[in-house]
Amino acid sequence: MALNPQYLSYIKLVEKALAARFGWQTGEVMHDKLAAAVQRKAERLSLDEWDYCQTAIKSPAELQALAEFVINSETRFFRDPQQFDIIRQNVLPQLVKARAAERALNIWSAACSTGEEAYSLAILLQETLPADAAWKVNVMATDLRGASIIKATQGRYTASSLALLKPAWLARYFVKAATVDGGETTYTVLPEIKKLVTFRRANLYDDEFWKSFTRPFDLIVCNHLLLYFHALAAKHTVGKIVGVLKPGGVLTVMKGEAMYVNHGNLKADESFLSPFFKKL
Repeated sequence: MALNPQYLSYIKLVEKALAARFGWQTGEVMHDKLAAAVQRKAERLSLDEWDYCQTAIKSPAELQALAEFVINSETRFFRDPQQFDIIRQNVLPQLVKARAAERALNIWSAACSTGEEAYSLAILLQETLPADAAWKVNVMATDLRGASIIKATQGRYTASSLALLKPAWLARYFVKAATVDGGETTYTVLPEIKKLVTFRRANLYDDEFWKSFTRPFDLIVCNHLLLYFHALAAKHTVGKIVGVLKPGGVLTVMKGEAMYVNHGNLKADESFLSPFFKKL
């Protein structure tokens, strides 16, 4: 998308506001996404682009709305099969063994989008935990977008979103819904999986958010988040994540985000092809 110099100056002002509030980095890809979002939002409000940019900069609510409009929400169950296989085959069994005495696991899906990742983790917990032992487990799931959190709490998904799910798990943990969306059959997550997950909207670059934790996590899945951050924001957020991770706990990110995870209290597990880090 070609931007004229005047319009580019408008976008840069909004970029600065987004960087200050959400820690977002700038760049060509973000320029294009943001420019398209500003144009569409301005049209909806019957404003020219400059007036809309000024509104977004001055209004925390509109800046939040713009950020939610810009950020990508594409996801599906078990989106990265390799990562989830490692969690299922290695990480969760090790954590179950390590936490056998307390029989409790606390997991966080840090950028949960519309809930597919969080429910995928809940399914793996259900499949991994010993059937004859009472465990206290919780999956906290956060995302910047309020609309995504609302959809996640509903727990209803189209068949295409469930394409990577094992047929046996689809039959075990979902019920076919009575309605269809756009011609696709929809499925609803069963209550036994829903009750394991708690959803909340959160801006991870806001220091106030980090004051709300009451217990540390055994596993944190932080996919498609750090890539949006500028270098200082990524470093800051990784430091905060380490602070809420239990000793021996595990952090995993997408392959393209491993470069952002650089902390003295984290050690990469080189035996895995996907990036997994254990807290020392």
